Amino acid sequence: MMSQSFTFIDPGGNQAQYTVWEKNRDDEFCWSTEYGDHGMAASYAQAQERARTTLKATMAARRRSGRSYGFR
Repeated sequence: MMSQSFTFIDPGGNQAQYTVWEKNRDDEFCWSTEYGDHGMAASYAQAQERARTTLKATMAARRRSGRSYGFR
């Protein structure tokens, strides 16, 4: 199965990757992030959007968590 990986860079310069795969046998597009988030969508564009949205939320949560321990 073919896949394409993308790098997302947030406004703070932090980078993370997500991957979207071509349709599977159930006619769904799978996606995942380097943080272990994953899911499926009906279209390639929808899979990209869900992966980016999830990745942004995960990155924001990790930044908040780091700040609470005094890290930046």
